[in-house]
Amino acid sequence: MKWLSEIIARRTVRAALVAGSVALYLALAFGSALTKSPEIDEGFFANPAFNLATKGVMATTVLETEGSALRGIREHTYWVLPLHLVAQAGWYKVFGFGLVQLRALSILWGLVALAAWFLIMRQLSGERAMGLLTAGLLAVDYTFVAVGSLGRMDMMCAALGFAGLAAYLTLRERNFGAAVFASHALVVLSGLTHPNGILHLAGLVLVTLYFDRRRLRPAHVGLAALPYLVGALGWGLYILEDPAAFVEQFAMNSRDGGRLAGLSAPWVGVANEFVKRYPHAFGLAANTAGHSGPIYLKSLLLVPYVAAVVWAFAARGVRRHAGYRALLMLLVLYFLILSLIDGQKETPYLIHIFPVYVALLALLVRRCWDGRVVPRWLLVACLAGFLALEVGGMLLRVRQRTYQRLYEPTVAFLRQHSDPSTQITGSSALGFGLNFPDHLTDDISLGYASGRRPRFIVVTSEYELSYAGGLGRQPDLRRHISTLLNEQYAPVYQNEGFKVYERKGVDSSQ
Repeated sequence: MKWLSEIIARRTVRAALVAGSVALYLALAFGSALTKSPEIDEGFFANPAFNLATKGVMATTVLETEGSALRGIREHTYWVLPLHLVAQAGWYKVFGFGLVQLRALSILWGLVALAAWFLIMRQLSGERAMGLLTAGLLAVDYTFVAVGSLGRMDMMCAALGFAGLAAYLTLRERNFGAAVFASHALVVLSGLTHPNGILHLAGLVLVTLYFDRRRLRPAHVGLAALPYLVGALGWGLYILEDPAAFVEQFAMNSRDGGRLAGLSAPWVGVANEFVKRYPHAFGLAANTAGHSGPIYLKSLLLVPYVAAVVWAFAARGVRRHAGYRALLMLLVLYFLILSLIDGQKETPYLIHIFPVYVALLALLVRRCWDGRVVPRWLLVACLAGFLALEVGGMLLRVRQRTYQRLYEPTVAFLRQHSDPSTQITGSSALGFGLNFPDHLTDDISLGYASGRRPRFIVVTSEYELSYAGGLGRQPDLRRHISTLLNEQYAPVYQNEGFKVYERKGVDSSQ
């Protein structure tokens, strides 16, 4: 790839490639952010940040607390780590509150992740061209763009973690002490965003020991420890406002849905990566209600990545290359940790490992071109088809316009038929359209523990999936929900993603 490296060395060409990749990423990400209906998790995580920005209290007020292990959550939010919530609150202060604003924050962190992976691959390969190729492929990767346009903390956590790795690799030869301090400071911020920051701590320790274990001195350990002490102090001061609530909320979230089940059954955790996480993420499991189209085509996106991983581990030249060997070790480490600490097999968590797959794919493309393993025209055609599939998947999501078709009409109906005193039970995602009013309660059990009987109940596709799953296997709860919706409430509005029920006997003119 000498000729390609010479072309990319030209400043104008580099600038054009970078600008093109960034523009395509932003177009796809904002296209998704503007057209996809909000998810329930986005509402969960936006509510405390909204309250912090508007009321000065990081309280989660949209969740039903009766009969739950959510002690003190209406005063303090401890069940998730604080940094993303604080960042959101500051963001809302500047740009106002809304779903697009929330998702724009994730999109911005996606740019940080792209820059980090350019630096990581430039340092590991020793070639600017490899950094640009990796970042360019990552900018259009379906998983990367999908998570980057979602209003969760995953992209922020991953971007900070990868930035820590990039800082270490970039600074280690010029100023080792600065590399240690800066990288661990960024990893601390990643860990204060989401527990998955542990992946990047482990990755940073691995890379440090791999490249520089002989350079480590006690002073470097002190430099690394300082950011953790500062982070623990800041979070600890917030925890001290209600320690009992912290213990109860954090323990509840850790136990929820068998989140840590992989620690007690490691082989099951690894097997479920192949049985649950990847099939669900790539269209080999049930489709999401409200969406249509050839979702199964997403499974084809896995083929080049699987080929790249198999080839990378089999290729002696890759294994012998110090930088690429580090990349393979990172892949194994991240895969094992995700297998063990995430029993729920959340698909957004793929953002922490997929950039490594993309980097290996970039390496495979380079080797196929240099070695003429296949005719170059065929390689270009295959790569173009793959990229078309990646971009086409995102364009299909944009074309579905679930926000405009499903979410907005539902919110409009609720606004038209309610006032500030009207009680509504439904997904916290409704808070974006209703501005998180005090009368909105997210209670998937529909008042089973609280006895609450609101005027409107909004059943979403996410609620229905829970009823068909674990909640549906609880006979008393299943009976309660069936009786409530079939006897005490009547459907008054419905589309593919939402069903609105109104309590019988209520004067609709009120």
